[in-house]
Amino acid sequence: MEKIEAIIEKEDAITPIIKKVQAIAAAPSGQILYKKCAGCHGQNAEKKALNKSAIIKDWDASKIASALKGYQDGSYGGAMKGVMKGQVTSMSDTEIDLVSKYITTLK
Repeated sequence: MEKIEAIIEKEDAITPIIKKVQAIAAAPSGQILYKKCAGCHGQNAEKKALNKSAIIKDWDASKIASALKGYQDGSYGGAMKGVMKGQVTSMSDTEIDLVSKYITTLK
């Protein structure tokens, strides 16, 4: 009986650690978030999306985040405004920051 209680106690101590690791693994990364952007902007953000947008490769993270938030609220964008609004509407501020920072790492 003591062995069983020791095992149960040990499992209870590990459970919060397992949950934290699972949450970290499930959290989005900028690289994963960028995958939906790459089809139009290129693997390295080197393309004009659908030949209409600016190349975002050399933008800094704050400029990218500002543009994405502007697309969300409708205050930014030209020819691609409607397309981009659909792409970013469901993104959280954290996700926007992650993908913006990731884009700056592309070469």
